[in-house]
Amino acid sequence: MLLLAAATTLELDAFVSASPVGGGILTFCSGVGPVETALQLTHTLATTTQPISGVINFGIAGAYVGDGNGAGLLDICLADREILGDLGICLQERVEPLRGECCDFLDTFDLDSPLLHRVANILADAAITVHRGTFVTVNCVSGTRRRGDSLARQHQALCESMEGAAVARICQHFQLPLVELRCISNLVEDRDASTWRLREACRRCGQVVARVVEGQRHV
Repeated sequence: MLLLAAATTLELDAFVSASPVGGGILTFCSGVGPVETALQLTHTLATTTQPISGVINFGIAGAYVGDGNGAGLLDICLADREILGDLGICLQERVEPLRGECCDFLDTFDLDSPLLHRVANILADAAITVHRGTFVTVNCVSGTRRRGDSLARQHQALCESMEGAAVARICQHFQLPLVELRCISNLVEDRDASTWRLREACRRCGQVVARVVEGQRHV
């Protein structure tokens, strides 16, 4: 059984509205941010009586602008790697990771798995264009182009959200494969909410995840 996790009811309801009736999945809302997500996902995995075979974390994300060749509004993105982007030492232009003899932090997570390959194949068969790469998880979303560009350069990253690395860490602990799929709702630039497409991105992400789940049922 797949566990489908979204941060908000807006994101989760978009999937429920698009998903055909069928079994084989369990859905839950994790809450916003890495702390709440870690708590809720750990509790769910530790207490469920259902046999969970993998996790799909889905929702919206902000795309790094970079050189302009990355993801755009309403594009679908698939994570190959997750990074805790602001766990470390905050300097003027960047966040340095915590390293040293007394520091043993897990802040980078490789998401390669057979489940990821199956999902990528389902999306390709459905002719859904996907951007794949590194996602960054932050406690504070980037409100300026300058900060977004810094994170993008430092991690060679595609986009940012507030939950993915927490989900990755918990899945690592429970030895479960994770697929993180997000739709771009906004570009990471100087903050201007009038340009965001939150509801459309939630709706598109829900539709794509529904396609993935249906494809999984026929594997």
